[in-house]
Amino acid sequence: MASIDQLKSLASSKLGFARTNQFLVELPQDFASGSLLSRIAELITSGSMGGGDLNLLCASATMPGKQVLTHERRIGMEMQKVAYGYAVDDVSLTFYAMNDYGIKKYFDTWIASTVDENNQVARYKNEYQRDVKIHQLRKPILNKGFDFGPIGINVGIGGGTAYSVQLQNAFPTTISAIELNNELDGLVQVSVQLSYTRWRAINDTQGFISVSGGFGSIFR
Repeated sequence: MASIDQLKSLASSKLGFARTNQFLVELPQDFASGSLLSRIAELITSGSMGGGDLNLLCASATMPGKQVLTHERRIGMEMQKVAYGYAVDDVSLTFYAMNDYGIKKYFDTWIASTVDENNQVARYKNEYQRDVKIHQLRKPILNKGFDFGPIGINVGIGGGTAYSVQLQNAFPTTISAIELNNELDGLVQVSVQLSYTRWRAINDTQGFISVSGGFGSIFR
């Protein structure tokens, strides 16, 4: 049986345990409403979330799995399973909705590109399929903040990406209904299901050293 010291040593050498709340989802930008300049202007003037900030609203995500499909074959007196293919499950994403419903409009635009409801015509897959990346992040070993007047800078060391996957040829197949109720502190969530052709692990890192900044008490 492993001792506590052995477990602590292993955790230290492997940069700690992976945390479920340390993740990042990269979504395609071309379904965000408005032009790039208009989204930047909106972000500066009103603080609204543009297409590039959708990952900040992601409350949960599914790291995809894979199943090897097999059938049985008799070899001599024994029955053995042999592989003939693989299957993947859809990925589920859940987002918090802001009062502009930007995340809902984003996926409405994407799913509308799959089927032309007015003309009752399904479009070609290469018109709406996109790649999506999901990153399992490491919690930084050390965080250090610096203030330069109203600007705050945070430096994280030992973070980065522990594991990343790319969903190839992905597109939304389901946008779940939104339940509204009389709860005073209830938050609206938008759940989406993505289908894709295949996924693969990628070496796409977010950096061992991360630097982020923003305005301090002026906007608090």
